[in-house]
Amino acid sequence: MRQIDRWSQFFLCGKSSGDHATIIWICCMHMFWGIATSMVFSLLPIFIVDELHGTAKSFGLLEGAVTFFSFMAKLCAGFLMDIFRKKRPMLLTGAFLTVLSKLFLALSFNVACVFVAKSLDRFAKGLRHAPTDAILAEIAAKGGFAYSFRYMMIVLGAFSGSILTSFIVFSFGQNFRLIFAIAIIPTIIALFILKTKIKYKENDVSLLREKYRWTIKDVTHMPVIYWRFIVAVTFLMFNRFSEGFITLMAKDVLPNSVEKFPIFMAGYEVCAIITALVISKFADKIDGTKLLIGGVFIVFSADLFGIFSHNFYTVIAVYLLSGIHMGATQGLMASTIAKCAPKHLIGTAFALFYGIEGIALFISNYFAGISSHLATACSINPSSGPFMIGAIASLSAIICLYRTSLLQRRQLPEK
Repeated sequence: MRQIDRWSQFFLCGKSSGDHATIIWICCMHMFWGIATSMVFSLLPIFIVDELHGTAKSFGLLEGAVTFFSFMAKLCAGFLMDIFRKKRPMLLTGAFLTVLSKLFLALSFNVACVFVAKSLDRFAKGLRHAPTDAILAEIAAKGGFAYSFRYMMIVLGAFSGSILTSFIVFSFGQNFRLIFAIAIIPTIIALFILKTKIKYKENDVSLLREKYRWTIKDVTHMPVIYWRFIVAVTFLMFNRFSEGFITLMAKDVLPNSVEKFPIFMAGYEVCAIITALVISKFADKIDGTKLLIGGVFIVFSADLFGIFSHNFYTVIAVYLLSGIHMGATQGLMASTIAKCAPKHLIGTAFALFYGIEGIALFISNYFAGISSHLATACSINPSSGPFMIGAIASLSAIICLYRTSLLQRRQLPEK
C-alpha cells in the first residue's frame, strides 16, 4: 500500500490528499474501460457501413441515441446517489453490464443488434461514471488534478486499445468480431479491480439523510454560476458529435488507408494525454474561462480543416487538433462542476450536467448525420457537413464563454 501511495504522489504531482490508492485504482479501472472502448469504437463506423450495410445517417442516429442513453443513466445515477447516499452498488452494476455489452456486440449480426449492444454499453458507462465523479469530488483535495489525471488515464487506455486494434488488423485483417471479442478482456480486468482493489468507504448514510433530505426542489438551490456554466457547455456540446464522423471523413479522403485509421486515432489520444497533463498543472492556477475558450478555438480550427479536408495532412490535422481540444477541456469541465456545486448536492450537480449534455449530444450526432445528406444535396463533400455544424457551435460557445463570468473564482460557493 505504501508503494501505491508513493506512485500516487508521483502521478498527482504531490498535489492531492485523501485516499491516494483509491484515486490510482479508480484511474486504472477507467484505463481498462478505455482500452475496451477504443478497440470497439475505432472500427465500429466501418463495421456498420461496410459489413452491416448501414448509412452515415443510421450511424449518426445510433451514436446520438446511445450517447443520450449514457447521459440519462448518469442523470439517474446522480440523483440516486444524493437520495440514497450510496455509490458502490451502481458502480458494480455498471461494470458488470459493460462486460455483457461487449459480448453482445461481438455477436451482433445487424444494425439493430449493434444499437442494443451500444445502448447497453453507454447505459453501463452512465452508471459507473457518475459514482466515480462523486467519489473523486469527496476524496481529492485538488479536483483539477484528480479529474485531469483520470481523463489522462482514460485516454491512455484508448491509445493502448488503438495500438492493439491496429496490430490485430495488420495481423488478421478486418476481422471485426474478433476485435470485439478481445475487447471483453479489459472489461473483466476492470471489474476485478473494482471488486478487489477499490476500498472506498461510504459516508455515514443515516447521518447524511438526517442532515440532508434530498427533494426535487434542491435543483433550484444550485448557484447562478453553475447554471451559467451549464449554458456555455451546452453550446460546446453541439460540436461534440461522435469521433466516428472523423473516421468517415478520413475514409472519404483516404479510401485505401483504412488500416491506418487506428493509428490516426492513437495520435488523437496522444495529443489528448499530453494536453491533459499540461492542463492539470495549471487547472487550479489560471482562469478556467481562458482555458476553455482556448480549447474551443482549437476545435474550431479542427472544424475548418474538416470542412476543407482533401489530403493526408488535413485529415491528420483534424485528428490531432480534436485530441488537443479534448485534453484541454474535458477534465476542466468536471472539476468546475465539482467546485460550483454544494457538497451535499454533488450527485445532483453532475446528474443535471450530464442530462443536459446528453440531450445536446443527441441533437449534435443526429444533425451531424443529417448534414451529410444535406451537403450531398448542395453538391458539397458529404463528410464536411458535420464540421460545418461544429464550426457554428464552436463560435457560439466562444461567444457564450466570453460574455459570462461563470468561472470567476470569487463567485465559487464555499463547500
